[in-house]
Amino acid sequence: MDIKELKKTIEDKTIDNSFKIFIEEDESSRIISNQYINEIAKIFNLNKKFIDNINDIPDNSFIEDNNLYIILCDEWAEKGEHSNCIVVCKKTKDSRAIKIPKLEDWQVVDFSTTKVKGIQKESLDNIISLYNRDYFTFFNDIDKISIFEKSIQSFILDELFNNDLLCYTTNYKIWDLSNAIIKKDINTIKIILKILDRIDVEPLGLVKVLYNNFKTIASIQTNRNVTASDLDISDKQFYVIKKFNCGFYTNDQLINILKLLTNVEYLFKYGEISISELIDYIIIKVLGDTNEM
Repeated sequence: MDIKELKKTIEDKTIDNSFKIFIEEDESSRIISNQYINEIAKIFNLNKKFIDNINDIPDNSFIEDNNLYIILCDEWAEKGEHSNCIVVCKKTKDSRAIKIPKLEDWQVVDFSTTKVKGIQKESLDNIISLYNRDYFTFFNDIDKISIFEKSIQSFILDELFNNDLLCYTTNYKIWDLSNAIIKKDINTIKIILKILDRIDVEPLGLVKVLYNNFKTIASIQTNRNVTASDLDISDKQFYVIKKFNCGFYTNDQLINILKLLTNVEYLFKYGEISISELIDYIIIKVLGDTNEM
């Protein structure tokens, strides 16, 4: 049986109570496993009971057993089996195992829109990446919002986000902000700016990273004969930069950006701009001025 068959037998309630093994692709698969286990328990009107191994299941025909036994383990290698029992593992050689796929962000967002109908899908798309595939935490935050009336759910999400009350732990770093500026990724820039206090982004460090990155891009984009060895980077780095980072700015814009980044340190050094204004200033000048050209 594969997952499509499993889903169909649950939906049409033809599933039997035979021994089953779920093998999970990654941590997010547990959300799917739990949904299937809950539905199976509901169909047979059983209580979920977690055990360590099959030997923990009592075999007494005189006692009515209303439990669905669940075994969670890293690897399943036992030969035994029992009805009304589901093993959830990460690894097994048992050919009966049903592969439970990992979740993707779009699946989680689609499901979440049914729980918080007052929030636009685009808003959830914008924040889910902050959770770094920690979907359990994401769903917990969504559940908090779902208790409010539909008409104010969007407002509640904004308030939680703006006041740093959502429970994600971001993995964004200085490189992500640099890449977002290079690729004119406005949505990512907005998200990072809102959570800047959670990220290790030192303003002058960002200036240096941007200058080095834009200098390399300009060297590749303006000179068709330049090679990886000329720039002291690997062939792989050269290919990635040329394919994915070039073309967002014209040659003239790149030259102006390098002049800007060179001038920023001077402005800071002589007190014409404060450290707290530096990041906003760079983003406005790079994106604003180049878009006007």
